[in-house]
Amino acid sequence: MGHLLEVKDVTKIYEGGVLANHNVNFTVDEGEIHALVGENGAGKSTLMKMLYGLEDVTSGHIYLNGEELKLSSSKEAIEHGIGMVHQHFMLVQPFTVTENIVLGTEPRKGIRLDMAEARKNVVEISEKYGLSIDPDAKIEDISVGMQQRVEILKVLYRGAQTLILDEPTASLTPQEIVELIDIMHNLTADGKSIILITHKLKEIKESADFCTIIRLGKYIGTVDVETVNEDQLASMMVGR
Repeated sequence: MGHLLEVKDVTKIYEGGVLANHNVNFTVDEGEIHALVGENGAGKSTLMKMLYGLEDVTSGHIYLNGEELKLSSSKEAIEHGIGMVHQHFMLVQPFTVTENIVLGTEPRKGIRLDMAEARKNVVEISEKYGLSIDPDAKIEDISVGMQQRVEILKVLYRGAQTLILDEPTASLTPQEIVELIDIMHNLTADGKSIILITHKLKEIKESADFCTIIRLGKYIGTVDVETVNEDQLASMMVGR
């Protein structure tokens, strides 16, 4: 049985010879939380942009279910079941939760939008994964933690099987972080896979199965989270 996602010797060089990623290798299986860790500027976000179709791969390969993945847009990534929740949300403030989630994919009744059907689908998905939200609240009236749930629901609504979460705990309260980790485990229990970009080692220990470390764009290694402590992760991350 092959891996769900395989990143093989992926290198990204920008114009002027700037090396963002060098020979990065890791795999992600179904139902797995795989953390990608490194200091700021280590190349984590560049790597995720390649997985999400926002950047080209200079060399190396990305495979999804054994097939080589060559993406040229985030729309194509979504069609392949890859969804990304960015650190800075892309929500329309005056719109409701439901309107934001279905934006661009609205179910139709003839030419009319069927918002009742959309709302029902949103509530079903949110209840299934413990993402309790008010489908009728306006974005401008809800907390940052709730807005993040809306972003997660947006990618689930579009059929994402693999979710990339970019520094998802950066602006959450401690209680919201606990809730997010529970939500992540609900998703993986249902067979979804999560790539968690972070530099918070405590959260990796609390949530992830495996962790790939990148330092200055270079692949350092992948570890089984159960078998390492925070100090070992930290020294791999900073190299001292």
